[in-house]
Amino acid sequence: MKKLLMLILIGISFLMTSCAVIEGEIKERIVAPDNNLAPITGKWEVTELVYSLSSINNQDESSHIGESGLFHKDGVLLGQDYTSNPSFKIKKVRARDYLISKFKLNPASLKIDDDYIKVVTILNENQYFTEFIEIDHDTMLVYLNESFYRLERQLEEVNLDEVERYINVEKNVQRNLGEIADESLSTGLLLGIKTQGFTDTYQIPTWEYKTYWINMQNRSLEGLYELDRLLLPRKNGFWFVDQERNFENGIISDEIEATPLFTPEINSEMMEAMVFDARERTLLEERPVPSILKNIVFVGNDYISVENIELEREDRRTLQVYAIDNLAEKKPIKLSDLIGDTGRDLFQEGVRSVSAIDDNIMINEENVGLVRRNGYWTLKGRINYKENEKDLYKDFNIKAIPPKEMVSYDELALPWDAIKLTVPDVEDVFSSPNNEFIVVITASHIVIYSLEEYDINSIPVARIRLPNDSTVIMSEWGVGRYTLIWQNEMIKHGATEIER
Repeated sequence: MKKLLMLILIGISFLMTSCAVIEGEIKERIVAPDNNLAPITGKWEVTELVYSLSSINNQDESSHIGESGLFHKDGVLLGQDYTSNPSFKIKKVRARDYLISKFKLNPASLKIDDDYIKVVTILNENQYFTEFIEIDHDTMLVYLNESFYRLERQLEEVNLDEVERYINVEKNVQRNLGEIADESLSTGLLLGIKTQGFTDTYQIPTWEYKTYWINMQNRSLEGLYELDRLLLPRKNGFWFVDQERNFENGIISDEIEATPLFTPEINSEMMEAMVFDARERTLLEERPVPSILKNIVFVGNDYISVENIELEREDRRTLQVYAIDNLAEKKPIKLSDLIGDTGRDLFQEGVRSVSAIDDNIMINEENVGLVRRNGYWTLKGRINYKENEKDLYKDFNIKAIPPKEMVSYDELALPWDAIKLTVPDVEDVFSSPNNEFIVVITASHIVIYSLEEYDINSIPVARIRLPNDSTVIMSEWGVGRYTLIWQNEMIKHGATEIER
């Protein structure tokens, strides 16, 4: 009996041990693909032009046929384009909804029969690189230059050494052709500038917004353009950001609108936002609307910061931050939602630094914004209060660094004091990510200086005249292949070249 009991216990122990091993193996197989595998791997070849969206007969459409694509989790090359720091996003979408909303194209035009398709987006350092539609294991489609091409798999896998070798060959070819001097010294800056004025009729502030483009190649200025709108580069493409002012029945109101320069893919959240916006507009038409001006103080990839001016409350001014994708909801974001649980404590600490907290002080964690200070984007809080029946406010610094979701690059190649010694009238400054040049903002000019071994070249590369009362509200950097893409995007939307 004892032997039988012992055998049963050993058997149970063996089964439990076996289960533990199997469970561990399953967990490893689930986790490993996220960390170690790319959704597209191997060597591919462009074999066919499937469909062209361009109405112009482009002789270069077939030039992609025969190009190779190499895919590895740490490097991707497709034709002349490449990235050494890829990241991947996968989504399963309804084929008809995706193709019609994004390309105004029926799936039948691409010979797609499935109701659902898998779309793989590749990002280069969090910037859009390209996107693929998987047809089957060995076939996919890619969208290049307003045309769809078929790719077919040649090899299941390629090693990183081979990918890097192809990338280096492509770099050398482009360098010999004069297309790039060095990718690390190919840099562009999109600057959003706001200029304040006043209306003669109402004597209220107005704002004009411009985008300036600075393209530097190996410390030489290759492009200088201006556009009379805010052009914002985002991960999914370029957007316009506009302020629209409405006058109706004695009411003056501003609306901030963000418009993609492509047909966006409409998902359930966006549909809800659209319905919400329509419902809000209906309600606004049914009740009195106060006169509120909206002054844009910051624009970034995913967020926008606005100062609201309530004309009927003695120009009461508050700050708010919105998610660009949810502007229609008009729902401001709390500081703690931006920087974490410490947000509320940091906000109250800032309030105490400028005022004693009492019943007259309105503490609102949504009363925050981003502003420039000594060459950096900084978080600023605001309190509103009444004194002698007047609406007043005080601003304070928030002791936290803006999250990367708000500001992607924000560093100085030289200390602020060192820059001020060389350029005494500096009011703001921006450093290129590769320390190739700096852009100095004064009260009257944008001044570009090249850097040599972290020293400012005393002779400016260029000077751009600024209108009075101008401030920077946007700074976006493009590096490498993106400089040409961004410059072409500016020109495409009506930018004019600035005389040097």
